[in-house]
Amino acid sequence: MTTEEQTEMLRNIWQQMVAMDRGLNARMDAFDSKLSGRIDGIETRLDRLDERVERFAARVQRNFDRIDLRLMVIDGRLDDLDDRLVHVEQHVGLPPPR
Repeated sequence: MTTEEQTEMLRNIWQQMVAMDRGLNARMDAFDSKLSGRIDGIETRLDRLDERVERFAARVQRNFDRIDLRLMVIDGRLDDLDDRLVHVEQHVGLPPPR
């Protein structure tokens, strides 16, 4: 094989490598674009989920606050009823509860 043939063969190999590199780069760019789109979609969905969880947590907190308020009212009423019952028991001469 002559030097010119070897040079031509190396030139052809080099051109094939350059073409493969371009093709690979194009495929990698396409993959990166597709992956970025999916990641953006996932981030959007996570943001919406965060908002929903925050709204849910706020609703749960409001419900706990309402329950706490109702329990305080009931507790106050029970204290009043207990005081009245003790007063009635004392009035009729019953011994205090043990």
